[in-house]
Amino acid sequence: MNVKNIVLGIGIFIVYMLMLGYGIEAFYPSPKYEAYCTGNEFTYPKIPYGVTPTNCSYSPQLQQQEQACYANQGQPAYTYNDQGCPVSAQCNYCMKDFNDAQKSYSKVIFIIALITGIITLIVGFAILSVEPVGSALMASGIGAIFYGSVRNWANLSDIWRFLLLLVSLVILIWIALRINRVRTSKRK
Repeated sequence: MNVKNIVLGIGIFIVYMLMLGYGIEAFYPSPKYEAYCTGNEFTYPKIPYGVTPTNCSYSPQLQQQEQACYANQGQPAYTYNDQGCPVSAQCNYCMKDFNDAQKSYSKVIFIIALITGIITLIVGFAILSVEPVGSALMASGIGAIFYGSVRNWANLSDIWRFLLLLVSLVILIWIALRINRVRTSKRK
């Protein structure tokens, strides 16, 4: 393989990965933080500058509200009195909702990238004799599978991570063996 083919192969890989990322975002946009959290969820005490809230009394009711909110994966948003002391807490779930949407989105991205990567890998293997296109498409397919896995890695349990890596390793070894058998048989 000459230098031109190496450069073209790297170029195909880079453009493919950019196209995959921007293509997914164009046709299946990621959840936006602003759609879930407006920034007005949390209020702070309105006390004069330089005045420190003091003499705030302990409130078991407020502590129960906080604990219930945290237990439900929410974030307490407080209401303050004139002295700057919290008097009540409402539970805000915007971050939980946003994180849930991100998890769901990552799962779909994983499936899209996995399917796209496998198809690209197969196409690259099928046209391997056309260099550098075949090898660049194979690298792009592996890159797409990697991209999808990384996007969804946090959502996978350890057993699914292991199984994904095992299947990927077996497929890559199988492809490497097939390629080298074809090359070995052509030399004879």
